[in-house]
Amino acid sequence: MLLLAFDTSTRQSSIALCTEEALLGEYTWNAGTNHSVELLENMQRLLADCQSTLAQVDALIVAAGPGSFNGVRVAVSTAKALAFSLQKPLLAIPTLDSVAAQQSAWQGPLCAVLEAGRGELYAACYHSQEELTPEGEVQRRLEREGDYLVLEPAALVAHLRASLPGGAEAATETPPWLFCGELKQPSRVALQALLGSQGRFATAHESARRASTLAMLGLQRLRMGQSDDPFTLEPLYLRRPSITKSTRKQPLLAGVTPPESEATQAG
Repeated sequence: MLLLAFDTSTRQSSIALCTEEALLGEYTWNAGTNHSVELLENMQRLLADCQSTLAQVDALIVAAGPGSFNGVRVAVSTAKALAFSLQKPLLAIPTLDSVAAQQSAWQGPLCAVLEAGRGELYAACYHSQEELTPEGEVQRRLEREGDYLVLEPAALVAHLRASLPGGAEAATETPPWLFCGELKQPSRVALQALLGSQGRFATAHESARRASTLAMLGLQRLRMGQSDDPFTLEPLYLRRPSITKSTRKQPLLAGVTPPESEATQAG
């Protein structure tokens, strides 16, 4: 089975072509804000390098967000268009699940994070679960605990402590939290100051999102008989984009600001 997976949730993008047994090719690069141009170009190049075509792809896997609004929209729109035109299964994976899956060897509590802007973080909590495969191999799988969150660092730390079995009082008696994902320095400093020795941070290289990991998460869903409808699939934004007022339209308003509901509809 040939799987094509791609993730443009942030400035970092990744695409991968693989089967159940092997990674055929993978590109990970900094796309900046050029997702709409570079995604299809690199997808065509990857397929050519692997001597494959879109028609040979058996399933499409996409990172559905959260992340940058433009980046997530480009990935999901592309996935829906390809799934519809090729008539192939489409599987959408939350971006934070993909971030966390790359740290499955961590045995303590884990928190996947991405910058959300406005001093907030997208976050989700996970714990590691050990499983025995039919072949007798031991593998670890991450289970998400609770909802996807949008919180400031202080509120996130309070949430993590409250989620422990013994509550906030048990924080010093449990293994440290591992934070993974794209974090700016101010966010990392804030989390480290609040958690002290109870916080660990994966390096930027360890946290770089890989589309091959995304593909394996999609394969798990596919084997369970699951898929997403390209007609109804929506990006996982978690919150609405910021609405800004156009300075060019201010003279037309004669200095009058429309009610918030009207401004939102206009946006």
